[in-house]
Amino acid sequence: MRTIQLICLVVFLSLLTLVSPADATNDYFLPDDAFFPSKLRLKDLKQQEQEPEPVFNYNYICELAFCGYAGYSQLKLDKQNSELAQNIRKAYSYIRQRQPIRLVPKKVVKNPGTKQGLPNLENFNEINSLSIFFYNADHDWQRWKIAVKYNENWREEMKKFINAGSYCAFVKTPAALNHSQEQGKNVPPLNVQLPEANIKTGKPVDSPLTPKGPLKALILYDDDYEQYYDMRNGKRLLEVTSQGITEYVIHRNRWKKYRLVN
Repeated sequence: MRTIQLICLVVFLSLLTLVSPADATNDYFLPDDAFFPSKLRLKDLKQQEQEPEPVFNYNYICELAFCGYAGYSQLKLDKQNSELAQNIRKAYSYIRQRQPIRLVPKKVVKNPGTKQGLPNLENFNEINSLSIFFYNADHDWQRWKIAVKYNENWREEMKKFINAGSYCAFVKTPAALNHSQEQGKNVPPLNVQLPEANIKTGKPVDSPLTPKGPLKALILYDDDYEQYYDMRNGKRLLEVTSQGITEYVIHRNRWKKYRLVN
């Protein structure tokens, strides 16, 4: 084991000479992160309709590192968040009325449709899935930056899984990385119960996190996280809570309420 760790450390140090710290990364959700990120796909949402407590997988966006993984890969919406789960499905349908789903076949199939003429989702990949970020219900997202983890303790949390690694950031600019580190102590972390699971070196925990309280979700219209960070005029998102869905748009460097969806 010590030999493997030394090899990982050597590889990690060599990577630092080739890429920025934001590129060589191997983490999923770590305690003290402000949010849990996932992806919305029609196939998954249809399956979750049958689940009393739907499970969302972590949206891992960074290049794979050589030394394994760290963190928690799943979040479960428990019964107290059941209405939130329903509204997430409504929000997905709302966006798809404005941004139609884009599917590409996994392989050539003779009969890709069903009797109703709709695509058989088992044979297709959805290439414009939607990014969703789960926050505490009382998180003041308009005060803070979206898609920034605000975790000043990530090094200590990562060491519980692996010795060498760097932080996977959705916005990788130096300004965003510094902002996350400097302001982390001012942003409450996502309030979740960690699963009872043995942590194995270099392996993520695949048992789901459970919210300790109500959550809210932000669904982005696209994956250009840096433009959301920079407050680019015209960028939109949906705020989804257990009570309803609200659409917001950036106008003159501020978030403006655009409409109530339901």
